Amino acid sequence: MPDSSHVGRRYTAAGQVVDAQGAARFAAAVAGGDLEAAALGEVPPTYAAVYCLFPTLGQIFLDPEVGIRLDGMVHGEQEFTWHQAVQAGDVLDVSATIAGIAEKRGRQYITVELEARRTGAGEPVLSGRALLLVAA
Repeated sequence: MPDSSHVGRRYTAAGQVVDAQGAARFAAAVAGGDLEAAALGEVPPTYAAVYCLFPTLGQIFLDPEVGIRLDGMVHGEQEFTWHQAVQAGDVLDVSATIAGIAEKRGRQYITVELEARRTGAGEPVLSGRALLLVAA
């Protein structure tokens, strides 16, 4: 079960490729448009779930020492701040850090800080935060 001893754990997923075709399919699904029109646009901001959230949160969920029970978890909220535009073909190194764990009303509130940087670059492309609610 997650507790304050897990605060500070960092999970990384280097080399996440922002796939143009995947981003276009994602944009078409979200916007309800056709695939060709979506392929002409930029990578949709919410595509960050694919290249940043999935690879890092998956590691947290599978960490046996943290012990999150997925059958009692709800993704409470997420937010991203983009510092640079993400383009199809970008290769990103992403990370997630458990920033806080609090217990309220019989649930654990796990705050995760997220970051993505172009491989080999210093400045972040995006930063963000996710809140996970887990039944205690």
